[in-house]
Amino acid sequence: MKKALFLFSALALTGCDDEDVVNTLTGKAEVFAVTGAEIAGAQGYTSIESIENTYPITLPDEFPAGSEADLDNKLGTLGIDIDDTDCGVIDTSGDVCFGAGSNTVCVPDEVTKLGIKLYTIDMGEVRRAYDNGFYPKLAADFLGDTYANFDIERVSCASIGM
Repeated sequence: MKKALFLFSALALTGCDDEDVVNTLTGKAEVFAVTGAEIAGAQGYTSIESIENTYPITLPDEFPAGSEADLDNKLGTLGIDIDDTDCGVIDTSGDVCFGAGSNTVCVPDEVTKLGIKLYTIDMGEVRRAYDNGFYPKLAADFLGDTYANFDIERVSCASIGM
């Protein structure tokens, strides 16, 4: 009982939504990668593969991104089972960075929103997914000293061009 009370208290402090609570209780977690972005002055979302070719924007090599097919294939190649998928956006009007310390990768200023694909996977696979280009939704809980100062808004996949 004490463990359950501690778990619920920890989840409340991290600002988890209902899906995070259910996932945690069932041993699951969400990881994500960027599939597209909304660029200042442009209409709609641009796929991650097209951003550098279409706009004078350079994304860092360590940026957690890829096409939907590439991301799905990467998890499959790693042998990580996908329990569920969803889509979301991250508003980048403030500074949005991934990683920690000298490994921090920040979103370029020209990007106003990121379109992301969320994957629900086994909690034990989060570190391996992270090491291979995916970012945990509850980064601080799983990876310790990370900068995760952003909120994910769930949206329909069609609204971000997927």
